Amino acid sequence: MLTGKNAIITGSNRGIGLAAVEVFAEQGAVVWACARTRSEEFESRLKEIADKNAVAITPVYFDVSDKAAAKEAVQKIGRAAGTIDVLVNNAGISVEKLFSMTSIETIQKTIEVNFLSQVYLAQLVSRYMMKAKAGSIVNVASVAGIESEEGGVAYGSSKAAVIFATKTMALELGPYGIRVNSVSPGFIDTDMWAGRKDEIREKILSETPLRRQGAPREAANAILFLASELSSYITRQNIVVDGGRRGGGETYSAICLNRFPAIMILWDALKQKDYDDDIKEWKKNYKRM
Repeated sequence: MLTGKNAIITGSNRGIGLAAVEVFAEQGAVVWACARTRSEEFESRLKEIADKNAVAITPVYFDVSDKAAAKEAVQKIGRAAGTIDVLVNNAGISVEKLFSMTSIETIQKTIEVNFLSQVYLAQLVSRYMMKAKAGSIVNVASVAGIESEEGGVAYGSSKAAVIFATKTMALELGPYGIRVNSVSPGFIDTDMWAGRKDEIREKILSETPLRRQGAPREAANAILFLASELSSYITRQNIVVDGGRRGGGETYSAICLNRFPAIMILWDALKQKDYDDDIKEWKKNYKRM
């Protein structure tokens, strides 16, 4: 599915990022596994995955919020690989605080890591893709960017920005044969969910049709799909991976928000006794303009 394709995956030392490294390697990709901090455990795991699948996996270390380091890392990969076929923007941090208790510095840092770093890396990598007239960029967002929750002003806003930027990137890069999509994981078994209270977990499970928590690999499979040629005619989309929790509510809300104003305008028009006279008067005035 991805045999010989060069793929950059950020935040690859744990959770969804590490799962993405695994599924990409299983499909024959040459993986550039990016993380902020070097560790023997991480490198040992990468070697294990590489040996098992007979592929090359190279660890690359840099802080995604450091523009100079990010640029140097992409250039290093570009020189070694020649081409960059896939970018998975996965690195991120989680913040859960009431907005009145969240410092502006915390919000700025969250935006820098979760949103601005994705945009900058996409800018750098898309230059290689534009030369090749092909490529796929997958930005990892979150259901937090779709549904507002208490304590989500920093994290939720950063992920909402990712979803919006993804759609804009897709419009601009489409003519070059580059597809850009996002994946919004929900209740996935990662470190970000480890500290949540039991009542919150139980509430979310009760709202999830599949009645279970998702595995990192299940989110990674959605990323793999968007990175591969199986989705060759798919771009500018946001795929929600949450066991169906967001499905019905989002659709219903969209219907209400999109149609309710029009329905009310029509109803007011039908109630208005002098509707025909008003139209005639408007036409008369319009002709004088």
